Amino acid sequence: MATPVQLELIDRPSVLRSIAEYDQLGQSEFLLRRGFGEARNFRLVYGGRFYDSKAIVGVAHGYATGRFLDNTEFSGGLATVADRLRELGFVVDHGGKHAHGGLLWDLENTKVFSRGGKGAAYKFVVLRWAVDGPDPQREAVPLSKVRDELAALLAPYAVADSAPRPADPWVALRSSGWWTLHLPAGIEEAGLTHQELHKLAVKDDLAAGLSEAVREKLGDPLWRDEAVAVLTRRIAEVSAGLPG
Repeated sequence: MATPVQLELIDRPSVLRSIAEYDQLGQSEFLLRRGFGEARNFRLVYGGRFYDSKAIVGVAHGYATGRFLDNTEFSGGLATVADRLRELGFVVDHGGKHAHGGLLWDLENTKVFSRGGKGAAYKFVVLRWAVDGPDPQREAVPLSKVRDELAALLAPYAVADSAPRPADPWVALRSSGWWTLHLPAGIEEAGLTHQELHKLAVKDDLAAGLSEAVREKLGDPLWRDEAVAVLTRRIAEVSAGLPG
């Protein structure tokens, strides 16, 4: 008789060993060797990087008990895997190959403008400022109040000869679950181009800030630390022209 799956025996050190193996081999080789496919629902987030949670737990089970699991051996379902990781003090985000809705996974898939092989990290810079700046902007503020501060933060990441315009990410982030742009009464966003919204943001000094969902999640220090780590990594990768 096969030894039963005992997720409760998985401890934090065994998960960290599994993560270290994943890092050493890379995602594709790790999944191939260990008999798993790419995550479809949940991803472990550690050190600002994403890991296929089911595969991590299957290998961690082996390090903890001597029995390494493959993709066929989870009777408790994916939620059970995510729950165990959270119990051990890890962040798990809802997002995978065919899943959406995880705020951290949304960062991984945020589209950015690029020129000459170099990406514009402006959106990520503004979000990191809002989450982790000297005076974190957890509530919506008018653009004029922070324009100069943002201009200085964005300048090192310019991808054109001209300096970045803070109003660009200020309005471009509106399509993200991370951001809320407050339009004047009677103005509908539908049909407005980015340039029209940019002009409106400057002319009417539009207020914007982190979404309610993000502000709620930031109440968890562990989640906040991972959010900052993801943003910091994405800034570096985009600026270097590396794929996400």
